Amino acid sequence: MKRTHRKILILVLLLVLGGIAWQFDLFRVGDCLMQGGRWNWDGNFCRLDSLARPPQP
Repeated sequence: MKRTHRKILILVLLLVLGGIAWQFDLFRVGDCLMQGGRWNWDGNFCRLDSLARPPQP
């Protein structure tokens, strides 16, 4: 019986953490950082400086 309570508690905890991440747009922030950009918290947009600079030889 304790295993079911533990599984339910873990599921609820994951749902709460996912909701917090969704609320604060952390999924978009993670996508931005994985693409090599910097997240601008004031304007809520991703700054991809690598696209603005010409490639280095």
